[in-house]
Amino acid sequence: MSRKSTGFDTGPLAWVKGEIDSALKRGADALLAFERRPEDAMQIRLAHASLHQAHGAINIVGLDGVTRVSETLEGLLAALDTVPEKRTPEAFALAARAFAELAAYIDDLSKGAAHRPLRLLPLYEALASELGRPVDPVDLYYVDLSRKPPPRDTASVRTASEDMRVI
Repeated sequence: MSRKSTGFDTGPLAWVKGEIDSALKRGADALLAFERRPEDAMQIRLAHASLHQAHGAINIVGLDGVTRVSETLEGLLAALDTVPEKRTPEAFALAARAFAELAAYIDDLSKGAAHRPLRLLPLYEALASELGRPVDPVDLYYVDLSRKPPPRDTASVRTASEDMRVI
């Protein structure tokens, strides 16, 4: 097992990292092709499908928080496909930045960096803002509830029922 002191097991990520990298690259390339030729709607759909493939793999390996960012990028790609007014140079640049930052985050994780999805908060805020959605940093924060708390040193103390009354 390749679980670092960060608590994230990089083993499953290593199995799918090549696919994630490839899907993100295909998505970024298709986005660029669509930016250059917006009449070629197949390119934005390819970008969206490629991102969705990467999103699935990211979700499977348990990168909570990162999946929220990729979902929001999917929303931006859908808007670029269906809302021509959204096709601004800034929106394309933001989507390209998102592909790059997601790829860099995954790469850093595979090299042993701590899984801290809040590092993606500025990107998440920019994506959500572009879509007119509210943002809360807690959107990227997921507590690992899979581990049980340590056993208590002492037994719990029973409280008399009158102590439990609400005044």
